Amino acid sequence: MIVSNAFSAALMAAMVNSLKYSVRAERPDGSTRNSFPSGHAATAFMAASILHKEFGHRSPWFSVGGGYVAAAATGITRQLNNRHWMSDIMVGAGIGILSVELGYLFADLIYRERGIADIGSFPDFDRFRRPSFLSLHAGATTALGSYTVLSGREVRFAGGPTVGVLGAWFATPYVGVGGRLAVGSMRLAIDSEAQNESQYGASVAVGPCFSYPLTARCAVGSHLSGGYEYFKRMRSSFGDLGDRGGVSIGTGVSVTCVATTGFGVRFSVDYDLVSPVLRGSEEWLHKLTVGMEVCTLF
Repeated sequence: MIVSNAFSAALMAAMVNSLKYSVRAERPDGSTRNSFPSGHAATAFMAASILHKEFGHRSPWFSVGGGYVAAAATGITRQLNNRHWMSDIMVGAGIGILSVELGYLFADLIYRERGIADIGSFPDFDRFRRPSFLSLHAGATTALGSYTVLSGREVRFAGGPTVGVLGAWFATPYVGVGGRLAVGSMRLAIDSEAQNESQYGASVAVGPCFSYPLTARCAVGSHLSGGYEYFKRMRSSFGDLGDRGGVSIGTGVSVTCVATTGFGVRFSVDYDLVSPVLRGSEEWLHKLTVGMEVCTLF
């Protein structure tokens, strides 16, 4: 248990802090730029998941009545105190739960049958199963290069958080069809002047997916997609941007790792080419997203 919990805490801290200081999202109260994701929510949900792992088999009241209610209250109060956005809480909760699943998996791989309690035999995973999944995505997005808007002014993006839901159904172990629904924001500077507001957007896309199993627990994948993206109106120091939508074409690569039966994690890098969505610009947007997903496999 000590080794499992140590792995869980280390993984949670690494994921939270790497995102906090790379995304640098501003808090709702404007105090700092380390809002995304919520470290309090991640810690609370990690503790609740550990409680579920150790005592949930005795009674659901340990898990639901104690751990997860307290964890949810922690996330809600952080938002009520104007310290986090809802996306910060949701992603923090996901990281907390994911870190425990991975922490216990790593400890079981080390100790196997040498623990105090019988952990059971490891299931045999079918390498050539159909890798259909539904996942919760969290990542960081930026627009590459610079763009001319508002009568010749230069816009550069510094990146921001993205959250979404992804899924794919595979007819064979290699080919399927999938879709994505995502929302996010990006910080930007106009003529080197950082803006107080971020550019918010939402996108939906569908297309073919491809997968190749490297081992019984690991597969690499790719996708092609087409869809629609909308940028919300943003008030800048030089005028309004956004309030436009356009078609998007994308591709990407991913690695999916199976942790337990029906559960896995997915790491992805995606590139999207979006038709002009910035007011006053006719340039296509080049977006790059690096993300991680918690997957339900079916």
